Amino acid sequence: MKLLNVVVSAALLLALATGPACAARLDTHSLVVDGRTRTYNVYLPSSYSSKQPLPVVIMLHGAGATGTGVIGETAWDKKADRQGFLVVFPDAVRSDPTSPPGFLTNPQLWNDGSGRGQSFLGGVDDVKFLNIMLADLAKKYAVDTKAVFLTGFSNGASLAFRAAALLPDKFAAIAPVAGPYWPPQSTPSHRPRVPTLFIAGTADPYNPLGGGPISHPWGTFTQPPLLDGLREWTVLNGCDNGLVPAAGRQGIRSLACATLPMRVYLVEGLGHLWPGGTPQFPASYIGTDPGTMPATDVIWEFFAAVRAQSR
Repeated sequence: MKLLNVVVSAALLLALATGPACAARLDTHSLVVDGRTRTYNVYLPSSYSSKQPLPVVIMLHGAGATGTGVIGETAWDKKADRQGFLVVFPDAVRSDPTSPPGFLTNPQLWNDGSGRGQSFLGGVDDVKFLNIMLADLAKKYAVDTKAVFLTGFSNGASLAFRAAALLPDKFAAIAPVAGPYWPPQSTPSHRPRVPTLFIAGTADPYNPLGGGPISHPWGTFTQPPLLDGLREWTVLNGCDNGLVPAAGRQGIRSLACATLPMRVYLVEGLGHLWPGGTPQFPASYIGTDPGTMPATDVIWEFFAAVRAQSR
């Protein structure tokens, strides 16, 4: 009985030191940025405690999607439960904020710097929104500010690149998926390198590796070669010798940088979708997933490795 009392007392002391864990939940918050109400959603795993700062993964949805809608597509919530980190799912803006978002009728779009998309994006500064959101997040939750990671899909991937170009000190690493880098007109003169993992499909109908004409619900454009933009990011990010072939798994072409953590996975046969996720559209529209790249797992492994190396 004495031994049991000691064990129970030790458990109580540990609980008091770390703070009580909570049930997993999804919180929604709003901010006003440049006169617009912006929203973001925070997934807290059951292991979250206000006494223990956790890493953060920010997931930027693609064009026409929503922050909460991308949760089921990517399963970042399940990964957070297993590994113990917070996930933030921000929402882009839509032309009619008084009406619900709709993929065709009222799409949510990021201003990724491409100059494309609907006219209402002209006055939207999404990098500013993310910066303000990060400050608000740190006030509301126990956040490891040295382990804030940014990923995104398609239009969200392009914004991830842009945010890292303009706010390189805010993100420990980024992982854009299936979206091009659109270089800003200017970037900070003294900028830290940002570890980068980039994933794209060789059969993506909207971001062809070699460029070319594309059509989607919001217009028809001539897309520049995806790899050209990636080379520009590589130069900006200080990869002195460029990307060179690296060992990879079957069905995936891998490139890497010798001077900093930067890896590129080109997935053979992958269309325009989150690899290993739940497709949101028919294959006739976005292509197919060969099943060779569990993106959420691979991205978190990259983020976790970056965090471990920085300690």
